Amino acid sequence: MEANSPNAKPLVERRRLPRLRVTFSIQFRNVLKPGESFNGGLSENLSASGVRMKSFAFLAKETRLVLLLSLPKQLRPIRLIGRVAWIKRQRFTEGYDCGVQFLEIQSQDREMIADTVEQGILP
Repeated sequence: MEANSPNAKPLVERRRLPRLRVTFSIQFRNVLKPGESFNGGLSENLSASGVRMKSFAFLAKETRLVLLLSLPKQLRPIRLIGRVAWIKRQRFTEGYDCGVQFLEIQSQDREMIADTVEQGILP
């Protein structure tokens, strides 16, 4: 069915919070494997409730991760616990795109992320 046809269903935005397209370094590891080394990834977009990132490591859906978000111009990375909400293999590469929902994050860190996204600029 074509998007402009009278019977086409409108696209529904499922995101509750606005997102900012921004690239920064993300370090992550499985919560259940504290002795494991951190893997690296890059963000694609950010909201106060989660991040979309690229990674070469496969992450099973529902996996809980320790994340270190290294936002530009911040003195320290933001440390939080997240959950892999979805994962998709990137076309023509060995990498993955995945969405990570923030579960456990300090309130001041969530507020800083929300302010950053709302302003559309990095602090």
